[in-house]
Amino acid sequence: MTRTIIFTKRLRFVLSILLVVFISIGNCKAQQVDGKVIDINSKNPIPFANLKLTGSEYQGRSLGISARQNGTFTFKPKSYPFTVDVTAVGYTTKSVTITSDPKTWLITLKPETFILDDFIVSSEKITNEELKRSIQIEKLNVVELKNTASFNFYDAVINLKGVDVATQSIIVNSVNARGFNSTTNLRFKQFTDGIDTQAPGLGFSLGNIVGPTSLDIENLELIPGPTTSKYGPGAFNGVLLMTTKNPFDYQGLSVEAKGASIALEQFDDKFFTIGDAFISDISVRYANEIVKEKLAFKVNFSRLRGQDFRAQNYRNLGPGYEWETEHYEFNQGVNGVNVYGDDRGASIIKPKSVLQVIDGLPIISERDTVFQVTRKGYQEGDLANYTAENDKFSGALHYRLNPKTEFVFESFYGKASTIISSDDRLALRGFEIHQNKLELKHDNFFVRGYSTSQNSGNTFNIGKTAESILELAKPSEEWFRQYQLLVASGREFLDAREIADSSFPFNQFLNRFEPGTEQFDSLRNVIVQSQNPAFGAAIFDRSKLYHVETGMDLKLGKGFLDNLQIGSNIRLYDPETNGTIFTDSIGNDLTNFEYGFYVESKNQINKQLEVTLSGRVDKNENFNLVSSQRVSLIRQISNSQFIRGAIQTGRRIPNIREQYINQDLGDIQLVGGLTDVVDAYELQGNAFFINSLDKFIETVQDEANNDIRFGKEGPIDVSALRKENIDILRNGIIEQDRFRGIKPEQITSIEFGYKGLIEGKRLFEIVYYLNYYNNFIGTSRVIKPRTSPTEDLQLAMQQVLSPSSSNLFFVTDNARKDIITQGLELVYDVTSDQGTNLAINMTFASIISNNDDPLTPGFNTPPFKFNMKLGNNRLGRFFGAQLTWRFRSAFEWESSFADGTVPDYHTLDFQLTYRIPSIKSSVRIGGNNVLNHEQFNSFGSPEISSYYYLLFSYGL
Repeated sequence: MTRTIIFTKRLRFVLSILLVVFISIGNCKAQQVDGKVIDINSKNPIPFANLKLTGSEYQGRSLGISARQNGTFTFKPKSYPFTVDVTAVGYTTKSVTITSDPKTWLITLKPETFILDDFIVSSEKITNEELKRSIQIEKLNVVELKNTASFNFYDAVINLKGVDVATQSIIVNSVNARGFNSTTNLRFKQFTDGIDTQAPGLGFSLGNIVGPTSLDIENLELIPGPTTSKYGPGAFNGVLLMTTKNPFDYQGLSVEAKGASIALEQFDDKFFTIGDAFISDISVRYANEIVKEKLAFKVNFSRLRGQDFRAQNYRNLGPGYEWETEHYEFNQGVNGVNVYGDDRGASIIKPKSVLQVIDGLPIISERDTVFQVTRKGYQEGDLANYTAENDKFSGALHYRLNPKTEFVFESFYGKASTIISSDDRLALRGFEIHQNKLELKHDNFFVRGYSTSQNSGNTFNIGKTAESILELAKPSEEWFRQYQLLVASGREFLDAREIADSSFPFNQFLNRFEPGTEQFDSLRNVIVQSQNPAFGAAIFDRSKLYHVETGMDLKLGKGFLDNLQIGSNIRLYDPETNGTIFTDSIGNDLTNFEYGFYVESKNQINKQLEVTLSGRVDKNENFNLVSSQRVSLIRQISNSQFIRGAIQTGRRIPNIREQYINQDLGDIQLVGGLTDVVDAYELQGNAFFINSLDKFIETVQDEANNDIRFGKEGPIDVSALRKENIDILRNGIIEQDRFRGIKPEQITSIEFGYKGLIEGKRLFEIVYYLNYYNNFIGTSRVIKPRTSPTEDLQLAMQQVLSPSSSNLFFVTDNARKDIITQGLELVYDVTSDQGTNLAINMTFASIISNNDDPLTPGFNTPPFKFNMKLGNNRLGRFFGAQLTWRFRSAFEWESSFADGTVPDYHTLDFQLTYRIPSIKSSVRIGGNNVLNHEQFNSFGSPEISSYYYLLFSYGL
């Protein structure tokens, strides 16, 4: 009851703020007039048309503007009438006189009738408004997205400077900018038409499984690094904004059909592999006006089916060489990356034993040996199939109250089956996300409310599935006990393993379940459908979030008050996971409430210098009020050349996953950072950091097997060696002040940049940034024995050396030391008079603070990235082509799922386009990774195969 009262008070408070905004709307007067350029025949908008002011007062000068992507333009006339020349590629130039009559602001152009090959059209490469932005924004319009050399338009972001992508499947890519990449990127936000696309129960966006289709996307903007105050307190690494087409501006039927062949079997490094599997993707869009210029609607549908990329990295993470993927005599501790059930090893002693018998006399080894042993796990393909499916539906109803005010109801639905990397590998099966939005928007304000709900369907945890299959055959405690006794009795390693995998002794247990057998398949099906915490791997998630926000442009006076933006938001998370992910359960209805306010203002100090100030405050029910501030300056140093600088402090409140997660992955328990969550496991003083255990095992094993210290046949007492090095473990005991409540993460970011356009065709850009992180949020990995080390360190030591007598915990935690990162980004982009575009960008990034904090930072970013794009959309009357090449240097990947090296790789993609204007259609042929180089961009995720595609589109 108390919680309900508090929430009601907060809701009333925020609604009061919204009421103030609505009252203020009535006092807002338009300071400008909007118009639109359309095709006289189709009535479709003409994007980026140029409008040049003409008349005697403008003689000798070139003054004008460019229309937007949707054909609209804005003038702030000093007087009426005025005349403009309107030009656009493929259309006849038209001179128009504009008066105060709104009818004159709708400009129609006729398509050009003579052959395009007979002339060359040069257009403005980038506007001064884009050059002088105080923040860095990478933008791709509808034309650029269509011509991207990729099967999926969403992949276009890969070619932008400073961008990292973690490819999880053919349909899910996780986007990131400026370091600390991950497959569950909590520091990067993604929006579609203002809707946060994160799955409420996961806390991050699943690529574009619920976003716009390729037919409905109008433009895409990426803002790297800490952004302005408008996008909430969590946008530390950047924001991706996707905007769909307005049904008033883009009408009619459009259809797109794509098919691709993909190479999925054992990797073949020969050039041009046509592949052995197929992917199909069909999209349909229809939009029309119900009442002209008043009411319009659109509907979208897309369906993707095929085989997915496969995670076939079986390299060994355990002792020995990485190519040792099978247990054999000299390595019993194999731990494959995409093999599950073999993750935790036990430290085993092989005592002195009979080596051989000569002349009837035994030769005895006087030396014990120490080694690691793991159980034989199951490969990912044994546990889950690689079917890729994605169905998407969306629709919108737009009602225009007047030319400047529009009411929108919009809905998105996505359903997917694929495999993703989270803290473990998850098989999404019938995973659904549904989003609904109501929005009232005006040139000077907006009010938006939306809800997001998810349904995990038949999703299951792959790692826990393997663990459960092994445990149901023979519990690990018994398996390791038998193995140790068999080895101690003189059995050979492989013999001991074979017996431990059997029903020994006396059929008390079951033989190891072998993949492909009816018994294995039946047991697997039971496990993946069960939520029983003892063995079930099914994920139950019906989480929801509700969000309301508003923003407004105000002009209250001179200076900073002349260009003022204010806004506010409230959000409620409502997890429902039955305890399979969060701490919610029957009788414990978990919710989380937060709200925030922002203000931003610009001031033109003089003709060359502009200053932008912004600030934001946020409150989450579990944390104190936090604030963020930003100051940026932009200075014009010459015509079309600008330099900028900015400093920003920001705070990221831990999201609901970092606060409340309490998930059993089989061999690991994930624990949120809130005191109430982590205290349930009593880790302080009762557990060790994993890095101290790893160091202890490595030290003892190296010394025990050290021929120089003990000689090849010298006696050795492993117990004595463990006592000798036990201080390593003692120093790794979790201190009493650890895990006493997670804190918001803080960043201080400094950025400098230059951006200039030379001769109207050559774009240069350079950006340097430096980020300081305090209270960085990551994962502390700890192991808890059954006996507290503060009570009996020796016994606790023995227990942590065996998986059967200890438990692993990954706890959301703050780093105790600051982390510093830096980066340098360079761009050269030139377009010839014939329309050929060459764009090159390079990025250097590094983490420059070294510390021994046990928390895993996971920078996960290549030190060097290089992208090149070469293309021309008008090589002929109907023909266009694009070629892209990307290189990524090797880097280390750290995550809760797996740590390892991502080797350097490079990728060549191409696309050829043939337009058929007579039927409003085009055909595209393309290929990705056509050089067929084996590669992956996040450790433990699937290998990215070569594939070739054919695409036919009709309509817009």
